[in-house]
Amino acid sequence: MLSGMLHLHHTLAYLIFLVSIVNVMLVLSSAKTDATMAKVLKWSHDLGVLWAGRINLLVGIGLWMIQDVYSWATIWIWVSILLWGPVEVLAKRMVKPEITMVTAGGQGSGRMVSGVSLQLLLIAVIFGLMSARP
Repeated sequence: MLSGMLHLHHTLAYLIFLVSIVNVMLVLSSAKTDATMAKVLKWSHDLGVLWAGRINLLVGIGLWMIQDVYSWATIWIWVSILLWGPVEVLAKRMVKPEITMVTAGGQGSGRMVSGVSLQLLLIAVIFGLMSARP
């Protein structure tokens, strides 16, 4: 079971990072103006970044509790957990309202580009901390 959880945690991390890069490419190409591409972005953002990230966070915390490898004072784990909060805030305040506006027929603004790009940056920092384990 522990091996399966480790594989799930690593695989979801790569998936979240990859989908986040794809989201940035979608926003920079045509998701700011095209309603069908905005729907694709909505699905990839909701499922590929947010829900996969939430599940990955729970699996990671579960692994942290089960394994006796890292203590509760491990700072890089706490920083990674706390950095997920801004990803959720960016989704709620910047990305989702813009996606809703584009799917309703409006035009997206720079907030969508900024939000998705900042999410990619935060996810890259989390991914780097988890990979480096300083």
